Amino acid sequence: MLRSTISMCLTVLALAVSSSIAAAEKVIIGAYPANPPWEYKNDAGVFEGYEIDIITEAVKRLNWEPEFVDMGFQALFAAISSKRIEFAVSTISITPERLQAQSFSQPYYDSEAAIIAREEITSLEQLKGKVVGTLAGTTFEQWVKDAQAELGIAEIKSYQTRQDSLLELANGRTDAGVGDVEGIKTAMALYPNLKMGVKWPKSEHYGIMGSKDSERIGQLNEALSTMKSDGTMAAIYKKWFKTDPEAGSSTVTPMPLPKPE
Repeated sequence: MLRSTISMCLTVLALAVSSSIAAAEKVIIGAYPANPPWEYKNDAGVFEGYEIDIITEAVKRLNWEPEFVDMGFQALFAAISSKRIEFAVSTISITPERLQAQSFSQPYYDSEAAIIAREEITSLEQLKGKVVGTLAGTTFEQWVKDAQAELGIAEIKSYQTRQDSLLELANGRTDAGVGDVEGIKTAMALYPNLKMGVKWPKSEHYGIMGSKDSERIGQLNEALSTMKSDGTMAAIYKKWFKTDPEAGSSTVTPMPLPKPE
């Protein structure tokens, strides 16, 4: 009887230890902490946002425990390359150039960009002679640089934080900026003198970034596909954007891992 009881206790203890080890498996995720509604820190210093909800749910389904680390946007790429973090979220567009150096999950958001300014800008031609602010390292910055000569943009100012770029714009030290539509809506609530103008004639897709040789990006991608199929992704979208995602969009359509060209 005693031996049987001891054996049972040891079995229970072994299972508890095994369960604890499995539950303790962490995944380090980098995120830019001032990028609402995508990701930001609340008053308690805890990350929230559309992309935070997505990756939190995905890793939970894989029995991984997320640990978020706040970083500047450009720092995310270096941290992924050096493997100080395993994944990164922060409205990171999947581009052919980035796929040469990093891996990405399937997209979960189709991004539209627009002009933000103190006056309503109804055509890109109105950027002639203007000073345009951008967030350093973003595709928006590259788009503005590529169009500078054609549009006659007088100067491009790059900022390390989105807050700095918005403050400079609101205070009149730049004339316009470029950002995703949902981010601009949030900025307009914080800075009432700013207006959303004409759409920029390009769109991209946001995904979760990992290292080029990531061994777990495939597992993460499968979790995202399941979330799309069972309606979880659409529910997260509606929670943050107060509307249903479009049928056929990347928010609801399961996709394979994007491959470099």
